[in-house]
Amino acid sequence: MLPRHLNGKSIDYLQWKDNHLRLDIGAQNFAPIEISPTLNQSADDKAIIKLCSQVHDFGYASYRWNAPSENIAADVQRLHTKLSLDNHDSGIVTESSGLSLLQDMTGTSQGKFIPYTARAMGWHTDGYYNAPACALRCFTLHAINQAASGGTLSLVDDRMLLIRLYDQNRDIVTLLTDAQAMTIPGNKDELGHNRPARTTAVFFNHADGTLGTHFTTRKSNIHWKTPDIQYAALCAAKLIEDSPDLHHKVRLEAGQGIIARNILHRREAFTDDKSQEPRQMLRGRYLQVPNPVQHKSLKVNTHAPCQ
Repeated sequence: MLPRHLNGKSIDYLQWKDNHLRLDIGAQNFAPIEISPTLNQSADDKAIIKLCSQVHDFGYASYRWNAPSENIAADVQRLHTKLSLDNHDSGIVTESSGLSLLQDMTGTSQGKFIPYTARAMGWHTDGYYNAPACALRCFTLHAINQAASGGTLSLVDDRMLLIRLYDQNRDIVTLLTDAQAMTIPGNKDELGHNRPARTTAVFFNHADGTLGTHFTTRKSNIHWKTPDIQYAALCAAKLIEDSPDLHHKVRLEAGQGIIARNILHRREAFTDDKSQEPRQMLRGRYLQVPNPVQHKSLKVNTHAPCQ
């Protein structure tokens, strides 16, 4: 059961809904926020606050380095640390830094996983197969190189999806809040996976009362508790597709990145050109949300931590 401000009918919910509908106006027009890779310029603290505020209000924010990076991975880590993104997901292909290098590795052991191919990725939230104690709350991407064509990201704020579903049919949300709504079978392979089956709700709330979402449009290796819940998931997927006004499209160029709550996203297929460097993205996945308030060096006030 979701808390009152997310239950679709209380005064608290109506106020919460009104706030988000008002905030979403013009969200697709945000230009990347300029920030230095070393974070040593006077404007960088304000840029950090602006990044976090946009993540809080709209689910994601984009940035652009304003100078060349001497060490891309180290500079990305520095930015994440400044945002209090310290507790990273320990996925099987995650480096000790907490970052993963995404590129087309078709034909290798990593190429068995769709993020490490050039294929399109359907709508999903990251880590929907994680244990509840390891629920992902943030993902980041930083472009080292963009593909010759394709590779555009589309993002949908899960809070806006929840509002649309309530407006369409409240029973759909009720079904998708079932704690046993979907089960992802366990996985064990030569790369070291040894994950048991995971069962989760699609919509749930984190300990701080904010909305959490575990969602995927995958058609195989997933079990829905009942036909009604499976139908509700199909309704949600169709609503996403039929709501292009909620789609925020981002095509990151070299030196650009995004910071996002673990909202719904998909990736277009892409094509690399052999005459240039292949598409490479550094991805981070974290168990907390951006929150610059934790860093005492930041003196700029903000209305609330990102959530």
